[in-house]
Amino acid sequence: MAAHEKLSDIQFNYHKVETGGEPLHRISALAGPTFAHVGTMLWSSKEIRNVTVPEDQQRRGVATAMWEEGHRLATENKRIPKPRHSADRTTAGNAWAKSVGGRLPRQKQKG
Repeated sequence: MAAHEKLSDIQFNYHKVETGGEPLHRISALAGPTFAHVGTMLWSSKEIRNVTVPEDQQRRGVATAMWEEGHRLATENKRIPKPRHSADRTTAGNAWAKSVGGRLPRQKQKG
């Protein structure tokens, strides 16, 4: 599939992850009629910890859809913090963070 083709049928699963300390929040993205896993976003009350999208699913709007879903959930449930960008961003992660907007802490480049 070409990079410009966006996924239109993404579904999300949200899970609060108990860590014994501050909880983490995870969104998993599933797509298509088979509910194939196409991405995960993990964040704390402070920042995004990780965004993972398989290489064959990148540049299709998966990470952006998870970001938007995280913000939607946080708006509806005050116990869920809004995802915020981390200073620890890869070059690709930095480009994505700029594209979705939001406050960008100074980047500590990961590669």
